[in-house]
Amino acid sequence: MTYDVSSFDTVPDKAALDALLLEYYGVILRKFEAAGGPTIYTAEDLKSSFWPNLHKFLPPTGRLILVHDGNGDLVGCGTLQQARPDAGELKRLYVKPKAAGHGLGRAIVDMRMAAAREIGWKTLLVNAIRGNMDMIRIYEKLGFRYIDAYPECSDPVEAQPYFIFMQYDFD
Repeated sequence: MTYDVSSFDTVPDKAALDALLLEYYGVILRKFEAAGGPTIYTAEDLKSSFWPNLHKFLPPTGRLILVHDGNGDLVGCGTLQQARPDAGELKRLYVKPKAAGHGLGRAIVDMRMAAAREIGWKTLLVNAIRGNMDMIRIYEKLGFRYIDAYPECSDPVEAQPYFIFMQYDFD
């Protein structure tokens, strides 16, 4: 199976992205609860909060990365948004289980890192749910370092005890 990992200036298929986000948020909420986090939101709540903020994930100050398989089905995503004038935040890294094992998570991260360089940011910030080792390993291998919670984190402060925080500084 071949895959296309691309950056988009608009959402090509809202229904497909809606379905992917709902699946992603369901997985994330299960991981959050497994890490001891309280039930704060539903997957539907989180998906609904994405759309009013879509502008943050599109150029010029953000990126929406989508992965389609050879049949044109949406199988992965990742977003990049501005955290402060010199830094971006990586969010929503997800690859459907049926597409896992093809390096797509890493490809999404690489594309967002390249976009951050292109924008001119000096730093990338990311948080991950404690125990989400697939995601954490990607960032560790790329040279992200562990840090304390960053004040610009887009997740609610009451959720922060259940996250690890990492930073990457461009040379």
